[in-house]
Amino acid sequence: MSPPFARLLPFLLRYKRAFLLGLSCVIITTAIQLLSPWVLKNAIDDLNAGVTRGKLTLYAALLLAIAVVGGIFRFLMRRILIGASRDIEYDLRNAFFARLQLMPLAYYQARRTGDLMSRATNDLNAVRTMIGPAVMYSANTVIVFVVAIILMASIDGRLTLIALLPLPLVSISVKYFGSAIHSRFEAIQAQLAALRRPRRAGLQPGAARAGAVSRRQRRVCQAQSGPHPSPGPVLSEHDAVSRLRIVAGPVDGEPGGHQRPDLGR
Repeated sequence: MSPPFARLLPFLLRYKRAFLLGLSCVIITTAIQLLSPWVLKNAIDDLNAGVTRGKLTLYAALLLAIAVVGGIFRFLMRRILIGASRDIEYDLRNAFFARLQLMPLAYYQARRTGDLMSRATNDLNAVRTMIGPAVMYSANTVIVFVVAIILMASIDGRLTLIALLPLPLVSISVKYFGSAIHSRFEAIQAQLAALRRPRRAGLQPGAARAGAVSRRQRRVCQAQSGPHPSPGPVLSEHDAVSRLRIVAGPVDGEPGGHQRPDLGR
């Protein structure tokens, strides 16, 4: 077990019941999702033998019931898993802030405020995304892939092989877009640190503790550190990430878009 995951594990164990319940909803949602095309297949075969009002009503009601029940469990799946991930993020923020309160003054003098702010905002948000949506979609994808391949092979093995031909291209595309988004994200983190760095100069230790920095001190520190960097590069990088996600959306089956960073006030 890697050290970062070992430190994260105690936070995960607090919500193990929610994760087990959420993963159960993932399995049920996947089963219902795969049931719909199977019912449609039987409906087409049955209606080819003869169309009646009773058959149409039966299969329409079945498909409607599958859609309603699937929607309920899909809502529960997202509500439970994403809700648990947000609770873990809240606990992580509290633990992070409690740890910062214990650090000596030399710790803050040796580190940039922008780096600490990035750890407290974007990094913890990325951890939440990994714990909640990433686990949820990964589990759903694995279950759908395995069960769908089995069902497809049981119907027609040749068509199954043909359908799997684009799979290597999809894997390459996911790898490419994932690496590109990751590199952009690292650039955003570095720029956020630079964006918040001049504000650190305006906070002298004694004044920072009292929460009162005079306007004159801020003007002097701003003159010494130069003009405040423009947030334009950070927003440009986030727009680039959004464009990458929009292009990658049809590949991974999820809508694109990306939340812009909190640049402070």
